[in-house]
Amino acid sequence: MTDIQRQKVLHFFNVLDRDGNGMLHESDFSLVAESLSDQVGHSEHSTSRLSLKVKAYSLFLQILEDIGQEDASIAPEVWLDFFEQYVLKESNNYIHKTSEYLFSLFDQNQDGYIDQTEYMDMFHAYGLFKANAARAFDLIDLNGDGQISKQELIKAFSEFFHSSDPEAAGNWIFGKWDVD
Repeated sequence: MTDIQRQKVLHFFNVLDRDGNGMLHESDFSLVAESLSDQVGHSEHSTSRLSLKVKAYSLFLQILEDIGQEDASIAPEVWLDFFEQYVLKESNNYIHKTSEYLFSLFDQNQDGYIDQTEYMDMFHAYGLFKANAARAFDLIDLNGDGQISKQELIKAFSEFFHSSDPEAAGNWIFGKWDVD
């Protein structure tokens, strides 16, 4: 793992660590689902809100299973080791699978694309600097059609983790990665 990749993997950890306590717990994923539900106007007891919570918990459970960890918390060192030993290897589909999860979470109208509003909602849900969202959106929207397709998101996510180029467009998927 290069130093740049290490910084980006830790940035992703910090993005997921929604409460900022230095560990990943199920509550971090629940906070994102709650924030996104509030952002898009799902009522307190709606099936839409519940569906987002289920998706969020499912991702956390999948991460725990993939890491092989019984304890329901993940430290940064475990996260880095998991990425180095498994995720950054070219012969798996982990990045593709995680990209598809994020896509399904943020394509709220389920039209097969993430528009700029949905992308801004993602930045808000993860507590990211909204000032970076417009630039990130434009860089990831490779064909400039005003929406991000599943393939564009997968490409950006893959580039975020695999590229050692600090100027790669995919580096912006979660805002400015080199500010953590």
